[in-house]
Amino acid sequence: MSVTTVISSPKPDSTSYGEASNNERHNSIGAVPDLDDWQEKIKSLPRIPTVKMMNFDQFKNRHGLENGIHIIEVLRAGSGTRNEINNSRLEHTRQAQDHAAESPDLQGTWIQRVRIQSEPITRYIQYVAGASGMDVTRPWTFFRPFHFFIVFRSKMKEALVNLEETWAYAERLESSGLKQTAMVARETPSVHTKKTGDEIDGKKEAEMDPTGPEMSSITALRHMRCYVEFVDKEIYPLFERFRGSAPQKVRFGDLWLLLKYNEMLYSPPEGEESQSSSQPLSPKSKSMTQTAWKLCGEWIPTPKDGHPNDLGEESQEYQAVCYHVDHDGESYGAVKHVFKIQYFEGERDITSLPVYPLRFAKDSEQIFARLKAQGERFQSLINERHLRYEGWTVINTPTGKLMTDFKTPEHIESEVIIDLAEGYQRYPAWKPEFVRYYLDSDFWSLGEDNIEVKHWSDAKRTKLLHSTKERLVLGDCSFNRNFNNWLKSQPSFQIGLDTKLTQVTGDDVALFPRRLMAYVLRERKFVMVDIWSLQPVMAHTNAFRDLKIKPSHKRTVMSLVQAHFKREEWRKKHPRVELSQDLIPGKGSGLIILLHGAPGVGKTATAETVAQAAKRPLFAITCGDLGLTPSEVEEALSNITRLAHLWGCVLLLDEADIFLSRRGITDFKRNALVSVFLRVLEYYSGILFLTTNRVGSIDEAFKSRIHMSLYYEPLKRNQTLAIFQTNIDRLKRIEARRKEQPQAEEWREPPLTINEDGILDYAGWYFDSFPEARWNGRQIRNAFQVAFSLAQYDTRKSSLDNWGDGPEAEDEDPANGPVLDWMQFERVAEAIDQFDNYLQEATGVTDLDAARVDRIRADDFDYRRTAPRPRYQPARLAGGRPANSQLARSDRYRSNVGSNPPRRPAQSRGQMASHVGQREKLPANQGGLYEPGRRRYQPGQSASGNHPPRRPQARGGNVVSTDWDNEASTYPDDPQMMEEAEYNDASYDHGDDFEDDDRY
Repeated sequence: MSVTTVISSPKPDSTSYGEASNNERHNSIGAVPDLDDWQEKIKSLPRIPTVKMMNFDQFKNRHGLENGIHIIEVLRAGSGTRNEINNSRLEHTRQAQDHAAESPDLQGTWIQRVRIQSEPITRYIQYVAGASGMDVTRPWTFFRPFHFFIVFRSKMKEALVNLEETWAYAERLESSGLKQTAMVARETPSVHTKKTGDEIDGKKEAEMDPTGPEMSSITALRHMRCYVEFVDKEIYPLFERFRGSAPQKVRFGDLWLLLKYNEMLYSPPEGEESQSSSQPLSPKSKSMTQTAWKLCGEWIPTPKDGHPNDLGEESQEYQAVCYHVDHDGESYGAVKHVFKIQYFEGERDITSLPVYPLRFAKDSEQIFARLKAQGERFQSLINERHLRYEGWTVINTPTGKLMTDFKTPEHIESEVIIDLAEGYQRYPAWKPEFVRYYLDSDFWSLGEDNIEVKHWSDAKRTKLLHSTKERLVLGDCSFNRNFNNWLKSQPSFQIGLDTKLTQVTGDDVALFPRRLMAYVLRERKFVMVDIWSLQPVMAHTNAFRDLKIKPSHKRTVMSLVQAHFKREEWRKKHPRVELSQDLIPGKGSGLIILLHGAPGVGKTATAETVAQAAKRPLFAITCGDLGLTPSEVEEALSNITRLAHLWGCVLLLDEADIFLSRRGITDFKRNALVSVFLRVLEYYSGILFLTTNRVGSIDEAFKSRIHMSLYYEPLKRNQTLAIFQTNIDRLKRIEARRKEQPQAEEWREPPLTINEDGILDYAGWYFDSFPEARWNGRQIRNAFQVAFSLAQYDTRKSSLDNWGDGPEAEDEDPANGPVLDWMQFERVAEAIDQFDNYLQEATGVTDLDAARVDRIRADDFDYRRTAPRPRYQPARLAGGRPANSQLARSDRYRSNVGSNPPRRPAQSRGQMASHVGQREKLPANQGGLYEPGRRRYQPGQSASGNHPPRRPQARGGNVVSTDWDNEASTYPDDPQMMEEAEYNDASYDHGDDFEDDDRY
């Protein structure tokens, strides 16, 4: 049976609505009919299983007596319906006019209200919803967007199936004229009868019997069939209409139909129109706001009781409660955000809404692919720890709200540590708040319309027979039931369920934000960073091998660091096993190494290359990062050491002079700082490098708390040449990488030519000719940077007078590239010498002498010239005294101590000043002040006249490599490493037999 839709005008002798009370009836023109007569007439009117479309006037007025009551009446609203409603509320005296010819114009209208005037249907509505206690004998009016009809569509169809199985045969018998047989069939329901909605949310509905006469009859079958067909034909298509991407516009009242649970929603970034370009947003987009969302709740304005404003008004707004996925340092979770859409007239472009389904966006597939890639990158970075960041910090939340802790973004180029737990502990306001919900209980909201449904005597409305206020369903349980169905499928959203998400899968991966919390090692603070600007830390090949320091120092540092890391790994696997040799647990379990010496000899570089070789983060701090007062220093130092140990960092305290200084009697503030530092050192369990060029001022208490102190001497000759060679090799690699990169024609530069032999010969000559002005490692690096710039400048043959006049002012020959040779280094050396001479003239001493006078450093110290220390000789186990002999312990360790000359006593400040004065009277080539006429380098000759070649010949004529980092012995017959001899520029008797450092 199909649905009959009635659109014709009402007949004068028909009635559409009954039920009235004494106080609802009045007659404005004639006598009031008998109450009982009207009630009997209304009750006797049959319910016609059809759907009637009406305009607002027909929806609220009945004329005369009709053949029956349509069980479903539909109000089709249009642009003028709101004015009709307002005029009806004015209760003006109506002029008599003929309404018989009126019929609803369906053009430009839409279904706005549905009135159900069937008791079987209302009973089934209450039954499938699990409700009870409502008046099902009165008509119910539902409002657009008809949530109940859509949410409970399947249950109502199931009820219809049961009725079909029970009463379809009886209906066919009745239709064929066999009424008596049909009555018997009515009294004998089919054995296939099913119960619908027996248990809804765990509740038994016993108040209604689906097998009773009101809900189980041929009439109920016909009414339910009409209802189901009406919903399938007129209501459900409204819901299905927005499943695809064909519609381009939406009404305010249909927003609930547009936004659905479990669907990917899209919020275009501010200032970027998603429809303006065919290209999706790139990862380098300036916008950092969250664009991907999903629905987790909504709030729809309900019509007002008495004066339903279902057609909308300016004060109304629709709220879409959405969420994106984030991580709080422990687990993943949903972060809520509410999108508010103010009421708008008519239809509006879907893509103009602040949030809409992603499928409506242009290039939606590309956008989703980008968002999914962003989410996958987010999840992968959560499991990373040590990365490098180059970009701007993020100062806004994913929703665009400004963070209170930072006002302006900063550009960061540093290694970072990803640690959300520590970051959110430092800045709790940044921590995402995960949303959780309880299951909602069913809720119904019923009301009445003050605009009454009136029954007139005829089409001219000459006499009002009666009027009544219709029943309005302002809110029903479909919202909560729909929300509960979604919530049950999302355990992580439910309050009371202790579920922690450790992995996000499916399309939810696209819901991650574009920023992460990271600790910037260089700036020593937590910031929000863009995940697309995070990159893996570039591995430096042989960084530790390229370090040109004393080989025994490299061996010592290498062994200490590796042993400490192995001990830490063992401690993690066996936390209950005590490995510390200290009597107090947790004390003295760290590794503290003091590196001291003149500036630029590799102290800081040692810590940096150790961190690179060990693939650990370098946590470099200075005294300025710790504060000035003892309380500030203790708090900052404790926090930094805790983080460094937590992240497995190599901690470097560069220029730690102030905290290592000797304590005095009167300076209580400095004494407190040193005491705090001493206490923290004792309980630090990580690796700490301390560097200073003022070792003479350290407090004696540090000597026992430092595990190893290494003196870095001024650079030797071969050491200097090796550093030159390292910089040349690095410059070659830079040029090779530059050639590999594609360049535009206007930016293409000719290749660089390096005169390697000339530069190395000049380096040896300079070292020999200027003993008081020799370059350190940092000066050599700076000299290469300046010399390279000078070489490029010489190639262009530019004039300072023409600088800034444009490219045509430069005379550049692209065929001849820049040439880097000794001449650029001579110009650099001349500038450095002039500055050093000026400082020496101004201060009266060199840096070496100033350090000696101030008792902070002895740069001319040579350990080989000190008295040789006694050598231990172990007891012979064969051919001598037995190993278990009773030789006294003091005799066993006795040596020829008396033959060793005593160490030189310390000089007083006056003696040092006298010594410096004598040095100032020496000629320039012996370390005094420089002569006015500076010596010039002659290519091909060193200062000593016998400059050795850079690759010496081995015995037997075979060439043997003597690279600085090759610590293996050049000659196998020699008892010592060649490296030690090269380091000291001469061989000596007492060398250490080490293995090559390739294993590091």
